[in-house]
Amino acid sequence: MDHLKVGFLFTGIAKFSNVIINLIVNAILSRILTPEEYGVVSIVQVFIIFFQLFVEAGMGPAIIQNKKLTDKDNSILFNFSLIIAFSLAILYGLFGYILSYVYSNRIYISLSWLQTFSIFFNGLNVVPTAILNKNKKFKEVNFNFIIANILSGLGGVLSALAGLGVYSLIIASIILTLISFILNFRKSNIRLVKEWDRRVLQSISGFSINQFSFNFINYFSRNADNILIGRFIGPAALGNYNKAYQLLMMPNSILLGIISPVLQPVLSDYQNDVLLIRETYFKILRLLALVGVSISVFLSIFSKEIILLLFGDQWGAAVFPFRILATTVWVQMTLSSTGAIFQARNKTRELLTTGIYSAIILISSIVVGIILGNLNSVAISLTIGFYINYFMNFSRVMKLTLNSNIFEMLKEFKNPFIIGLIELVVMKTVYQIVSGINSVFIILLISGLIFGIVFLVFSYLLGEIDLLKSNFGNLEE
Repeated sequence: MDHLKVGFLFTGIAKFSNVIINLIVNAILSRILTPEEYGVVSIVQVFIIFFQLFVEAGMGPAIIQNKKLTDKDNSILFNFSLIIAFSLAILYGLFGYILSYVYSNRIYISLSWLQTFSIFFNGLNVVPTAILNKNKKFKEVNFNFIIANILSGLGGVLSALAGLGVYSLIIASIILTLISFILNFRKSNIRLVKEWDRRVLQSISGFSINQFSFNFINYFSRNADNILIGRFIGPAALGNYNKAYQLLMMPNSILLGIISPVLQPVLSDYQNDVLLIRETYFKILRLLALVGVSISVFLSIFSKEIILLLFGDQWGAAVFPFRILATTVWVQMTLSSTGAIFQARNKTRELLTTGIYSAIILISSIVVGIILGNLNSVAISLTIGFYINYFMNFSRVMKLTLNSNIFEMLKEFKNPFIIGLIELVVMKTVYQIVSGINSVFIILLISGLIFGIVFLVFSYLLGEIDLLKSNFGNLEE
């Protein structure tokens, strides 16, 4: 399984590079744009994700899983993706009129038509990206994305400095999808053909329909908060909430952005070897828990300083939601990996059912928070929902795909939780000492150094570092 290590390496390089780029760009834009402007764009982007689900239609993972597709078949699938992408881009432009009515703001009309370019290029990129991942071309995929992200961030900042306001965020999105498509298309060696053989599409339909249905359900469970907050509490509240949620998902995006894109392409080659997949996955879960629990502790304790340093004083209303939601970072990091296991084991029907249960739990939590009437209540209610969903989801993935149970999995988390408890006590004490310092940067610098030392010392004392080095050093065996 040497491809697993190679995939982690190049995906890791890309993710860490992109996090740095995005932090810099966000720090600049957050001081130029207001929370309300971010809230307006957030509403548009929520529905873009919805339309992008239809653009992909589960095609990407299905191409990776199907080992019988030929180069000609891939070219035919690209033809279908072009028609789907163009049709849905036009539909999204028209959807802007509905958004303008629901949210009583005509700016959504022009924003939606502009965003049609993002939807179109994202749709064209589905097949090339899937082909590169299927062929284990992780280096090409990730370095292409780095280039696209740099150009996207540069375009967004220049647009904001030029006074384009909310449109600068849309322009950045268009640049990202356009450059990603061009670079991936060139590397995928897709040949343009004039054939439209439906049998090729039918060959991946069983997998892709279940995958698409899961993505569809998961969309509503993950975006109902944005839709409802924007509608019932307002765009300014949504802007603050999105800043909190953005930081919450950043660690998840980094590590899962490294692991998930690699897991399915590699483990799908061993889809019938349950023991190998389970042992490999438990090693990965242990790493995610070790890092995730510690990050949860640090982000929650120093939530105020982190928000103020990254985004500025105008984002103070995002502090409490971030503090509460940050306690679930480890939940997000470990749970988000389950989809790749369902896919690798060819269990997309079970993935769909699990997604339905998750949607019911998370949407119910969001509705309760909205009824209670403010942003803080949404954060608290959703946090509770995340924990309930966690135990439901892992109970199913262990039973249905890995012939195991959640108690066997939780044994892997013993030392990460011990280390997290020690960090909680130490860092709470540190916070009391450094909180009087006027500079948030100095507070985070001192606290971060102490936190890093505590993490490394106790990880070493409990044998976690040696164990992880030993495990991942032998993955290819």
